[in-house]
Amino acid sequence: MSKLYGVGVGPGDPELMTIKAVNAVRNSGTVCFVGKSEASSVAFNIAKQAIPEIEEKKKVCIDFPMTKDKDILEEAHAKITALIKDLLMDGDVALLTLGDPGVYATYSYIAERLKKENIQIITIAGITSFSAAAARLSIPLTLADEELHIIPSSYSFEEAFNLEGTLVFMKSGRSYEKLAKYIKENKSDCNVYMVENCGMKDEKIFIGSKNLPESSGYFTLIIVRG
Repeated sequence: MSKLYGVGVGPGDPELMTIKAVNAVRNSGTVCFVGKSEASSVAFNIAKQAIPEIEEKKKVCIDFPMTKDKDILEEAHAKITALIKDLLMDGDVALLTLGDPGVYATYSYIAERLKKENIQIITIAGITSFSAAAARLSIPLTLADEELHIIPSSYSFEEAFNLEGTLVFMKSGRSYEKLAKYIKENKSDCNVYMVENCGMKDEKIFIGSKNLPESSGYFTLIIVRG
């Protein structure tokens, strides 16, 4: 029976792809990835740098809607699931996921649907953007009994500042200006780090709340300690 591999390609640096992830792609006849084209897919272009022979495989773009509308998402999940089922008729499929498949990834919704149809799913962990960012900054995410909280800041983020420990704000692009303004006005005494496009050629790093830029791109991550 053909298998679906959910492959985490890491945040940006192709050298952060694991050997297991590379082998899964190499052993799959079809490679799927989110994007309107190969050129616009961040995950595909990370994998291509690590696995040049990926170009020889069947490649399928998945145009996933960027919305919170549950009806639109439900329809999209159903269509993607049906597409992957058809592709599995011809052999194993690798579905590339930016970062880790278990962290805010579309893959998880598709995998759950396919599991209900008794399709074999193999999930391959990828290095998360916040782990890579902390390493890039040479800072710990947690020490001793500190807690770590991962917050999708494209939703409401204000209540997160009531939590103890380290706060990691992912997907900051859409709400960046509001989040940065809040941090500058209310958390100037905290250790604040921002990484935009972690591991990519156009990576940018900012340290300190007062140094947060006025605007930022979609792949922006903010770490607040203390």
